[in-house]
Amino acid sequence: MEALIRTFIQRSSVMTRYSMYLRSSSNILRCNSMLAATELNISDKSVTDLSKSERKSLLRNNRRNAKLEKASRLKNLQIPLDRVRDDWLSTSGPKHVMNAAEHYGIFKDVMMDCSFIPKVNFEVSYTTNQVQWGNILYPEKAAIRPVISLPPKCNDDLWTLIMINPDGTFIESQEESGFLHWLLINIRPSTDNGLEACKYVQPLPIRGTGYHRFVFLLCKQSQELSISNKFADVSDRCFSTYDFLNQHKDALEPVGLRFFQANWDESVTEMFQSEFGIKEPTYSVEPIPLSKSRLRKYKHRNIYKNKEKLY
Repeated sequence: MEALIRTFIQRSSVMTRYSMYLRSSSNILRCNSMLAATELNISDKSVTDLSKSERKSLLRNNRRNAKLEKASRLKNLQIPLDRVRDDWLSTSGPKHVMNAAEHYGIFKDVMMDCSFIPKVNFEVSYTTNQVQWGNILYPEKAAIRPVISLPPKCNDDLWTLIMINPDGTFIESQEESGFLHWLLINIRPSTDNGLEACKYVQPLPIRGTGYHRFVFLLCKQSQELSISNKFADVSDRCFSTYDFLNQHKDALEPVGLRFFQANWDESVTEMFQSEFGIKEPTYSVEPIPLSKSRLRKYKHRNIYKNKEKLY
């Protein structure tokens, strides 16, 4: 019996060592395949720099590349996502952004159904979050003015940036306008951050009104602008982007777009009191009064009225 137990222990130890060897060898093969995948160089040029025949030839060679196919099948192929994103933004990305803006009603509510292709990609970054195209941010996360980054090719041009909320007007006489949160004009990225024509105010989605859209509209300037409005009062921030662009149609051309969504939080109440000195407006759904004529009485039998008779 002891001999059988000793033999079983020896065999199990041998199997354990063999399984460990197989695991180590598979890890080595996996590491080698990962290294091989990183060494794969698909193309050094951007998609926009390639001609149609070069793209077809590159696609044909990739389909015939057994090394590339094996790395992809084994899920070891590493793809540079930054490169993919840059190629997307330089090819079909602007059209996709335009479709997303139409889906969210940006052109309809901000520019009176006047659409454009956002061909200039710029970045809007808060402290811990970045504005994309329809992502959700909390107002407290956007309390400080964001950082605007433009491509290097735009450093020598003049730009205007508008931050507008088409859902945030709470003044009855200005229901068709939006609420202006920020306005920068005469931006020259190489030398000047621009003139702040309207001071930045954090998103103010009013309680009871659901999610609001906050749009960053980038416009290219053909000449310097001068704005007389100081936007000192809350009513001055009732702003029509369409009228502003129409007023400066000879100097402004919309070329970039970013937007996000936000819902109410406690920082909105504090902002109304500290910045504007007014009480925060709130909205709620009023119950519909139910007339007595719509009520009907139905007689239901009470089977438990005489329960002694039932049992």
